Amino acid sequence: MIYLVCFSVALLLLMYIMTYGRIIDYNLMLLIVVAAVSNGGYYALSVSRTLPEAILANTISYVLGIFSPMLVFFIVCGVCKIQLPNPVIAIMTFVQILIYASVCTTGRLDIFYKTVQLHLSDSGSYLTKTYGPMHTVYLISLAFYTLAGIVVAIYSIKRRTAVSRINVDILLFVDFFSISVYVNERMVKTPIELMPIASTITLVIMMIPLVKVAIFSPYNNVEIVDTEFNNKGYLVFSKQLKFMGCSEYAKVIFPEVAEWELEKTVPANGGRFNMYLNPDFMEFVKDDSSEDKSPVRVYKSNDNVYSYEIGKIYRGSSLKGYYIRVIDVTDFNVEDFRLLKEVN
Repeated sequence: MIYLVCFSVALLLLMYIMTYGRIIDYNLMLLIVVAAVSNGGYYALSVSRTLPEAILANTISYVLGIFSPMLVFFIVCGVCKIQLPNPVIAIMTFVQILIYASVCTTGRLDIFYKTVQLHLSDSGSYLTKTYGPMHTVYLISLAFYTLAGIVVAIYSIKRRTAVSRINVDILLFVDFFSISVYVNERMVKTPIELMPIASTITLVIMMIPLVKVAIFSPYNNVEIVDTEFNNKGYLVFSKQLKFMGCSEYAKVIFPEVAEWELEKTVPANGGRFNMYLNPDFMEFVKDDSSEDKSPVRVYKSNDNVYSYEIGKIYRGSSLKGYYIRVIDVTDFNVEDFRLLKEVN
């Protein structure tokens, strides 16, 4: 019954992602699909009555153990802003497919399992196996992706201006939690498989940073997305006024932004942001009756003139945060600037 619950939860998470309005992370969507299929396999195994049925169900359940470590690693790299080359991703995927193909030979070849026996019990059917050489390869791949994810996360802790420490801590917890559950399952024989439960819990936990990244990303946020980022600076803040990210051009306009830590409050001393924008930003936030966007305003820094607009970020009807859009209007003439105000 617990496997059916895990299967249902995974399907609900998949439906949530699909109706979110945009894909949060396609690797997360694939991970949820893998978890749902695998949980279905675990349930089918628990109700199997013949060996062929049990082998087929076991094969289906293995999509979790083989593909989820790789997908979790890809998600960790995405959150930590580390870009893997496409050929590397292709090779990793190909290797995992080969391992899964060896699982599919169970009952015909002895490369993954040498022997398989079905046992029926009151708590459900289960298999006892002796392992072949490809099972060792599977364990090596599992260890590789787990350690690689931990290394990437620990490395990213030092890059607090590029990666949120809170997000990294969540991903590290997921890795260590998965390891502890797997080791416990291997050392202590339990009447039920623990990995389906663990994978469902980790899916829910991993959605926390990924949903947050999607909401506050200046590049895919429906409230502030623009076709032109080269001459516009975007700064994004949470409802609690913590800095959540910015576009690259914002760092050109406000050099101090490169030193700000993600998910931390803005330093109160110095910088162009505090001098030119922060007073109006604080006033906009404190004004409960304010519109969703502020009027377009202008300030001059050195020989450049900038216009800026402050707005709110919503998820449905719920206020999630704020954005500031800054445009260099130094080369605009009076008529251009009048049209800019009308458009914004």
